[in-house]
Amino acid sequence: YRSVLRGQGLEFAELRPYEPGDDVRGIDWNVTARTGALHVRRYREERARTLFLLADISLSCTPATRQLLAETAALLAFTAVACRDRLALVAFSDRLEHLVHPGSGRNHALRLLSDLLTLSPAGRGTDLVPPLEATLALGRRPGMVILLSDGHAPLPEALLRRVGARHDLLACVLRDDGERHLPAAGLVLCRDRESGAERLLDLSGRRGETLTEGWRRTDRELASGLRRLAVDHTFLGSGRSPLPALRALFRARRRRPEANSRSVRRHPSV
Repeated sequence: YRSVLRGQGLEFAELRPYEPGDDVRGIDWNVTARTGALHVRRYREERARTLFLLADISLSCTPATRQLLAETAALLAFTAVACRDRLALVAFSDRLEHLVHPGSGRNHALRLLSDLLTLSPAGRGTDLVPPLEATLALGRRPGMVILLSDGHAPLPEALLRRVGARHDLLACVLRDDGERHLPAAGLVLCRDRESGAERLLDLSGRRGETLTEGWRRTDRELASGLRRLAVDHTFLGSGRSPLPALRALFRARRRRPEANSRSVRRHPSV
């Protein structure tokens, strides 16, 4: 966790007697004159920031993926509430589907999650540009942006770099394990949920294994693209809790000082 501003905070914390080692610039001379003993004013660092959840609700997200999305969003939302952070939601498909402006508190988080659970997309495809542009317009001050998506869309590299330069940007790639490990069912007629195109697939024997390897190759390429853009990320699978993967992601970031120093603005008085 990092402070919004570097240097002395602006939120008053306490007034207490002076102790050796205290900054003499913090001495409150009015109280010192009244009591006859040195007193210092202490300030608390400003830590509150905004967490932007960019939620992919496109048709390519299966019911299992949507359930994983909701559970992950709930974990992150109530963590923000516990830290007294502000919370915003940008839901998207190939367009901006729903926007919840930044707010704080448990009721705001519950309303945001309720909206997320009941949303049905108007668009059919997936496009990362509208939610990223909306986040840049909405978040003027540095915050944290977490992209929750199945990743079935090209990465807009220039726009991701702009968002990463202003905010702390992370990605959680959502995967339906039922899609990744298909049974050996022989010939199966499959339909693309976004385009509606149908295709006959042979899931028997080695051909089914080829499809599974195709998923692994897609994940490797996506991970490589996110690393190239310096976007910290993790893959989350359906049917198991996202908490261990999220904890591992943030624990790894904590060990890297540069991840905690990005987008930190220096206070003008420092």
